[in-house]
Amino acid sequence: MIPSLPRSALARYSTAAFVAAFFAFLFLPLAIVAVFAFNDANYPAPPWRGFTLDWFVGGAGGRTGLFADAPLLRSVGTSVLVACWVTVLSVAVG
Repeated sequence: MIPSLPRSALARYSTAAFVAAFFAFLFLPLAIVAVFAFNDANYPAPPWRGFTLDWFVGGAGGRTGLFADAPLLRSVGTSVLVACWVTVLSVAVG
C-alpha cells in the first residue's frame, strides 16, 4: 500500500488481519510438522507421546533414522548436486 494515501481504520485493520491469516496459513503447518517430528509415536501425529530423536538417528521400535537411511541420503546428495549445477548454469546464462 502507498503510505501517503488516506485509508480508513477498517481498511488498515482488515489488511493487517489478512496478512496475519496469510502467514499463519503458510507457516503454521510447517511449525506443526516440525514439532511432531520429535513425537515418540509410530506416526508423527497427535496425541503427543513424548520426546524422541528416533526419527532422525534411529533406535527403538525398529525405526530407521533419517541419517541411517542410505538411499534417502543419496537422494539428498543428488538433489544438492543438481541444485549446484543449475545454479552454475543459471549464473552463466544470466
